[in-house]
Amino acid sequence: MAPESNATLSRNPFGYHRRRWWVGLTAFVFLFLIGPLAMFGDMDRGTIHHASQLAEHYQTMLLCFSLLLLYLVPFFVFVRYTRMRAGVPRWLVVLAFASGLFIPGWIAGELNDAADVLLRAATSKAFVSTWGDAVEAPLVEETLKLLTVLAVLGLAGRHGGRDWLVGGMCVGMGFQLNEDLGYIVDQVASAHHGYETAVAVTLGDRVSGALVSHWTYTALAAVAVWLFFCQRRRLRGLLLVLAPLLSHAAWDTPLSDAGALFEALICLIAAIPFLYAWGDITFDGGRRLSAPCPKRRKRHAAHGTPGSQDAREDAAPGEKDAGLAPQPPRGL
Repeated sequence: MAPESNATLSRNPFGYHRRRWWVGLTAFVFLFLIGPLAMFGDMDRGTIHHASQLAEHYQTMLLCFSLLLLYLVPFFVFVRYTRMRAGVPRWLVVLAFASGLFIPGWIAGELNDAADVLLRAATSKAFVSTWGDAVEAPLVEETLKLLTVLAVLGLAGRHGGRDWLVGGMCVGMGFQLNEDLGYIVDQVASAHHGYETAVAVTLGDRVSGALVSHWTYTALAAVAVWLFFCQRRRLRGLLLVLAPLLSHAAWDTPLSDAGALFEALICLIAAIPFLYAWGDITFDGGRRLSAPCPKRRKRHAAHGTPGSQDAREDAAPGEKDAGLAPQPPRGL
């Protein structure tokens, strides 16, 4: 009887999880379910009473929503290519994107308002109006998105560099879509902009800045955490996490309004590290990013340990686990 019960338990994907995993899953689902209410609950705001005006209101809003497909479709094509080359399952892409769409956005709105109140109490109104977003948004939003990536990968039981990269990209894009939908409702629909103004605002403010935005920021921050904690490359992790913080902060300063040249320079702060990390992790499993520095290699050679540990660290995730005893199923 005991062997049959053990066999049944081994086939149950939830049977081996501990109590803290279930507590985390409960909190995750609770925050996830609040997201749609907070996201779509305010889309009927305004003082429109006539049916014709109400219809025009929602037609303009839906038109602007559809314009976001200009960056969503290429993004998912890019993610599909990345996950197929990296061996990341499709369900992780869906889960990470949905989590980024519904979890960190509404929390960030509340925390940004609280941080704004604290800054106004500690500084002047002029400072807050000019530099407040550059101080608040990077710290609050990047932290919440990164915590969402940690929750998704922790509940799923996936810890490879490719999982951190793809999970960060999808959580960031989910957050980006949530933010863009909110801006459209606030600045376009509720402000009663006409058709021409609504399209121009959406294309100029939201779509044009989507090439290097939250999805690259969160991907870099997630890879930085992977380097810092999983690969013990703390200096590289700290340097890599600075790129999204600096780019995000610069985007929220008056420099972003100084012209296309300054916008391009701000984008390059995050674009170049992202492309390097994406190429190394997607095709080589992060060998260069996680490889020891030359000084450490020389020190290993001097002590007669010619890199057995280094070779194991540089190996792809599938190669690391070769020859080990079978492990219980992980994730959802």
